[in-house]
Amino acid sequence: MPGPPGSAHAAGTPAQSVKTPHKYTSPYNTSRVKIYIDESGDLGFTDRSSPYFVIAALIVHDPLTIRRCFAKVRRNKLKKKYRELPEFKFNNSGPEIRKRILACIASADVDIAYCVLRKEQVYPHLRSNHQIVYNYLTGSLISHIARRFNDGGRVEITVDKSLNGIQREAFDQYLVYKTFEKNQANDLATIPIEIEPADSKNEPCIQAADFIAGALHYYYRTDDDTFSGIIDEKVALAYDYFKGPQK
Repeated sequence: MPGPPGSAHAAGTPAQSVKTPHKYTSPYNTSRVKIYIDESGDLGFTDRSSPYFVIAALIVHDPLTIRRCFAKVRRNKLKKKYRELPEFKFNNSGPEIRKRILACIASADVDIAYCVLRKEQVYPHLRSNHQIVYNYLTGSLISHIARRFNDGGRVEITVDKSLNGIQREAFDQYLVYKTFEKNQANDLATIPIEIEPADSKNEPCIQAADFIAGALHYYYRTDDDTFSGIIDEKVALAYDYFKGPQK
């Protein structure tokens, strides 16, 4: 696992790479990186808000393998409430659907990267500015993915068009800036980055990213790896903002 990011603009201590039981090296061609992003949790700071916010990135080497996952689930016998859904989401699916989809994702040609924010450590003056917090987390995560997987080719980023209510133009500008900033030392500052919105109803890879984010958020909320454990072997990068020093 790589070291933590060098700065922490959204809290008082730097992010730490999450401890994982293995060192994962992707066996796939990384001349072009296709990334799909979704999140779970919220960026609110009220008593009703979740204490964690997770952003998951699905690095897809063959999108067809993900599309087949959801097609396969739909071909099997489903309860009526699932047959009528326009798309599968982690939060509206039962345990068996969650396990089936996550198991299929784990068998696909993908890598997973994610970050988790422990919101109690966010500076008070930033808690009302979701834009800054979201941009920092996502920009930092994408920069680490680019450093790990990109060999100088194009980086294609697809995000759910709702984007958690964040202003798209500001997000796009920051994401490109942050990735360039992080990669200057690695001579990757000129990598072309394309950012495209997508309707998750029509993009199974975004739906897959939703299941990954949901499974990870469930783990941090409950300390139960029933779902996250299924995809653990595909996790290549994981960052904990901002847990501070670990044993």
